[in-house]
Amino acid sequence: MDKTNLSKKAGLLMAGCLITLNAFGQATIKGQVVDATGEPVIGASILVKDTKNGAVSDLDGGYTLNNVKDGAVLVFSYLGYRTQEIPVKGNHVINVTLKENDEVLDEVLVVGYAVGSKRTVSGAVDRIKKEDMNKGVVTSPAEALKGKVAGVVISQAGGDPTSSPSIRVRGTSSLSGGNDPLVIIDGVFADMTMFNSLAPGDIESLTILKDASETAQYGSRGASGVIVVTTAKGKLGYSSLSYNGQFGVNTVYKNLDMMSASEYRETAKSLGLTYTDMGGDTNFLEEIERNVGLTQNHNLSFSSGTDTSSLRASLGFILRQGALKNSDMKNFTVKLDGTQYLFDKHLKLELGMFGSQRNSNIQYDMHKMFYSATAYNPTYPHVRNDKGEWDEDLLANEIWNPLGLLDIDDFYKDASVNVHGKATVNIIDGLSVSAFGSYNYWNRDNKFYIPNNIQMGKLNGNGWAYIANTNRKDYMGNIMVNFSKDFGKHHIDALALMEGQKYTYDWNSQEAHGFDSNYFKFNNMKAAANVSWGNLQSNYNEYTLSSYMARVNYMFADRYIATINVRTDGSSKLGDGQKWGWFPSASLAWVISNEPWMKKIKQIDNFKIRAGYGVTGNQDAIDPYTSLALMEPNGVTTVNGATSTTFAVTSNSNPDLKWEVKKTFDAGFDLSMFKQRLNVTFDWYTSETSDMLYTYTVPVPPFTYDRLLANMGTMTNMGFELAVRGDIIKTKDFTFNSGLNFSYQKNKLKKLSGTYKGQPMTTSEHISVATVGAAGLVHNNGVTYLIEGQPVGVFYLPHCTGIDENGQYIIEDLDDNGTIDTGDSGDRKVCGQAIPKYFLGWDMGFKYKNWDLSMQFNGAFGHKIYNATSMTLSNMSNFPTYNILSGAQHLNNGKGIHDVQISDYWLEKGDYMNFEYASLGYTFTKDMLKWKFINNIHLSLSVNNICTLTGYKGLTPMINSATISGDNLGIDDKNIYPLSRTYTLSLSVNF
Repeated sequence: MDKTNLSKKAGLLMAGCLITLNAFGQATIKGQVVDATGEPVIGASILVKDTKNGAVSDLDGGYTLNNVKDGAVLVFSYLGYRTQEIPVKGNHVINVTLKENDEVLDEVLVVGYAVGSKRTVSGAVDRIKKEDMNKGVVTSPAEALKGKVAGVVISQAGGDPTSSPSIRVRGTSSLSGGNDPLVIIDGVFADMTMFNSLAPGDIESLTILKDASETAQYGSRGASGVIVVTTAKGKLGYSSLSYNGQFGVNTVYKNLDMMSASEYRETAKSLGLTYTDMGGDTNFLEEIERNVGLTQNHNLSFSSGTDTSSLRASLGFILRQGALKNSDMKNFTVKLDGTQYLFDKHLKLELGMFGSQRNSNIQYDMHKMFYSATAYNPTYPHVRNDKGEWDEDLLANEIWNPLGLLDIDDFYKDASVNVHGKATVNIIDGLSVSAFGSYNYWNRDNKFYIPNNIQMGKLNGNGWAYIANTNRKDYMGNIMVNFSKDFGKHHIDALALMEGQKYTYDWNSQEAHGFDSNYFKFNNMKAAANVSWGNLQSNYNEYTLSSYMARVNYMFADRYIATINVRTDGSSKLGDGQKWGWFPSASLAWVISNEPWMKKIKQIDNFKIRAGYGVTGNQDAIDPYTSLALMEPNGVTTVNGATSTTFAVTSNSNPDLKWEVKKTFDAGFDLSMFKQRLNVTFDWYTSETSDMLYTYTVPVPPFTYDRLLANMGTMTNMGFELAVRGDIIKTKDFTFNSGLNFSYQKNKLKKLSGTYKGQPMTTSEHISVATVGAAGLVHNNGVTYLIEGQPVGVFYLPHCTGIDENGQYIIEDLDDNGTIDTGDSGDRKVCGQAIPKYFLGWDMGFKYKNWDLSMQFNGAFGHKIYNATSMTLSNMSNFPTYNILSGAQHLNNGKGIHDVQISDYWLEKGDYMNFEYASLGYTFTKDMLKWKFINNIHLSLSVNNICTLTGYKGLTPMINSATISGDNLGIDDKNIYPLSRTYTLSLSVNF
């Protein structure tokens, strides 16, 4: 054997020995991570200390670690639990019981652009995690959030599944728009439409920024609060497949009690009235309603991950059929998120996409439908006549046959897609640079057709077809530098941001009249005989926004916290010299519980007091080009025998147009006691919106046009918020927790007048924002008003002292001038407000072994409702042309009410407490199922809209008591969607 071969063999032998020795020094470690009750902890991190070798616990709490040295130390950690370090010491099986962390101040919070923690945040921030969201029928993020956060009011009039809920954070702060909170979805700027198109199952948490010390991060768009949505993502080293589904049925549980055909005939005869009797017996409310509506909600998601990448994808489908026929909504959703770490995790790449298509069938005119269904002559049949048409009562010219209105097709399709990506480079420990970009596309198709053989179609040119298409494209990009470091007792977080956004909007519509056949509807506009000037329209606009922002958060000795934000925004919407605005904020906090003298009180885990001040803006109240003088086509004329288009000025220029500015001061405290078993948060705030926008009537000349949008108004808001949550009972087999949040809001419209370039700008002393429409009510029909010195939306009404022998309202002569004048400047007074002063949310959760029970109650108090429905349907002077409420003939001591006019007679208290839902569930664990691939199954039965406690005599007190747009603030005026109760069976399967 030569020396070369001998050397090779010797080398191989030595290498083998080394490998063998090394193998003896490394092992595979397995185990399970559970909590104090023995339940598996899913997603716990297990890391070999001082290495990058790690794993994540699975659905059973199990984990496996390979290549672990005998002398290694394993670090076990999970959010809300104490981190534990356990030496391996030759063990191959290490089971761990994690104990809850008494100090959960390090829980991660996405606070706008910044990522902080409860320990370092000094502003008013609330976070709702997935497990805290509402149960039962939840088909939108707004429904998941409703009633959970103090100061966040979510309302929806009736039960229309096609309508979008209204969300207000600490009340109304503008008269011209922009009262919806800004929504940020994984860093993407969104609106309420995109927010409500998300599948609730794709949401991991919702963080609400309420005070300006935090919302100032968003400058000109933060005046109405910010909702930061963090969606579910894949986890490193963890794979799963989940299905969540709901199937429910809903039925109408409360209706107005109108006169039946027999009562109608008997009453007319007893009063000696001539009436039309078509021989039928029809309850038109029941005819327009479904017997049973269906609700479905399906979400399928899967995720996978390695130690350097993760992926999550989901598909969703939601169906909601409303109580009314031809009223339903279908929402299809898709979401994809991926994360990749490169270069030893110094580079993080994130890519996300979510899309939705929402198809809705709606009632063309909800007010007309309900007014007609309640007041239509019940002797009319519920079938068509010999001509194939619905019989119409031409004497009742305010209403039409409601069954004919059901023949109207009104269809909406909203489709949206968003793609966004982010690259983050960790330069050194604590210093990173990121670049983020997003593209959002939204399209809406609206089509309706009114047939030529119903009354509405005959009055609109013998059939009317309409098609409109809207497209919006949003582009956004930013570059951000983040710095986070601890220096002894000092902790600092800082960031700097440069951001740009561009929005484009285009819209077009076409309509035609004169259809000889209803066959084509809006699918073939050539079937129409008449197209006039103005039946074809289109529009395009765009605007840009440039921003710079800096934020510094400093904490000393875990006790003293200071945060400063400075942002400047520049918008192309505004006038020359006013395009840029500055939006600074600052806040301070003192963690008293970390003071040495306070640590002696063992019952207190955390006690932090804080205060902040900030300035935010509202650019959403301004449309593009509003600061410019605009001309638009306004008709056609003949010039030299040829048809030519004419133009007219449609707006005045206002180069001084600028931001609405909101200045807010907030003070509060956070208190946690008894090892986090009791948590209390309190906030008091006051804010003033100045340079408030309003459209004024101006003289011509000197102005070219008779309207001008200008910054003149001032509005104030103040209030307080209290949230209490407690784990009342917490044992191995039984837990009971409950949360209560209460808020008080006070609003005042201080002024609307001012001077623009020497020209006084004033408004009417009483500005009507909501009116009532009813047969016989032809003037003085204002109910809700804007009045300087009063809250937004007050009832300004004549005072009724009673009803006389003839059934007429007796109106008081308030100004003692000897005459009764019910006009705006006459005998009226402020009688209350439409927007509630107090809001309450209360939830309870019980768990006994595998059983769980959840309940939610929401309430609003301190406001009033004008019951225009009862006013209209109790008016005997319109009977028998219009049907009336059953028993209306017995009012006024059997003499009835034979009058219709606005007064405080029909003004009622609107206080209510609604039992939103109850959900009872049971979990089948893996041990019970004994199925290899299924980790657990959860079944639950839910009931929504159980009951409402109220003194209000109308159909429901849950009307529009929040928004000033829509001409119905505080008024129940024959347009409340029928109330339905939903019974739902839910199934959740985790593989």
